[in-house]
Amino acid sequence: MQSLARIFFWGYTLMLVVIGASGMLVAGWELTTVFAVDLATMGEPQRATLLNQYRFLKALELAFGLFCLTYRRDIFGEPRARCLFLAGVSAGVVARGGSWMVDGTPHAIFLIFMALELATGALVWLASRRGRLT
Repeated sequence: MQSLARIFFWGYTLMLVVIGASGMLVAGWELTTVFAVDLATMGEPQRATLLNQYRFLKALELAFGLFCLTYRRDIFGEPRARCLFLAGVSAGVVARGGSWMVDGTPHAIFLIFMALELATGALVWLASRRGRLT
């Protein structure tokens, strides 16, 4: 259980760092290519505002990934850091699940992300219940 929890933790953490950092740098390309947002048809303030907010959210994604990297031993060994990690993972899952219910079904890859995020949180929590994870 502990090995599987660590594999999922590292996958999640590295995904946050890479996707967060790259998204800050290539926000316009990502919105246009991945999400099919037509930035060219937006007015300047709307386009700039969307890109500004998107880069900000990507920076928060990066920051949570850096938290996971920096405090990985504490997340696997100390209840306070683990609770903060689980709160962050859970918030993401709740946001994705709530959006699915309210906004409709997203592309399948985002449902897979939600399942992997849920599995990561569950595995870290379950492994912590069986003893110290360090």
